[in-house]
Amino acid sequence: MPTEIEAFLEGLCAEANNNVETRLRAIHKIIKGFKRNHVDLTAPNLIDALGSLGISMSKSSIYNKKVRGKDNPYRVLVDAWHEDINDAKVKRADTNAKCDFTIMTSEDYASIRSDVVKFKVQNMYSELKSARHQINLLKDIKALPLIEEQGDTLRFHKDEKSVALSKPKSSVDASPNDYEAHIEVLEEFLAGNSKLSFDDEGGLVASKGIRKGDALSDLELQHALIAALDVMKCTSSD
Repeated sequence: MPTEIEAFLEGLCAEANNNVETRLRAIHKIIKGFKRNHVDLTAPNLIDALGSLGISMSKSSIYNKKVRGKDNPYRVLVDAWHEDINDAKVKRADTNAKCDFTIMTSEDYASIRSDVVKFKVQNMYSELKSARHQINLLKDIKALPLIEEQGDTLRFHKDEKSVALSKPKSSVDASPNDYEAHIEVLEEFLAGNSKLSFDDEGGLVASKGIRKGDALSDLELQHALIAALDVMKCTSSD
């Protein structure tokens, strides 16, 4: 009996021409192998695997949402596999959580015959939970940026990098220091990162699967883009 993802593939192939169907089935076969061998489903991995089969495709041809105004079947299939793989990871995590040897159940506690040992175990288990809570709290605190106010600029210090975020104002009144910070942000964004990059046509594409809420750029990218637009508008009006 075909799986849900296989039935989904057949639906896509039924509406595709021979060339597109061949590529869809190749992508399906490759991603199925990725899942079985715990290989990350990323654009470079998928492109390399397709190349080994003699199929040449660009990242944009796989990840563009629309092609000639219609849903891109390659992107639809990859998104379906992403959902399938993520669901499998959640199920594995739930199973592992149930088998966590550090969790003390009522049955475990009742199996201890000695009252003295019960008391000691209870104390150690309470200390373990407290230590876990403190560790998680410290991780959250460490992830927070240090914020320093310098005049009309808020400066964020994180991971030994200093990032300036200007308070809202016109780019005409911006200081040279603000421009330098904006330029640095735009240059880093254009260089790409572990999640985003630019294809050969200059389009912005995902380098790997992106979840809702993932940070894709520095904190002040929006402000840098607004400042750049303001400068270009002022230049064009002159």
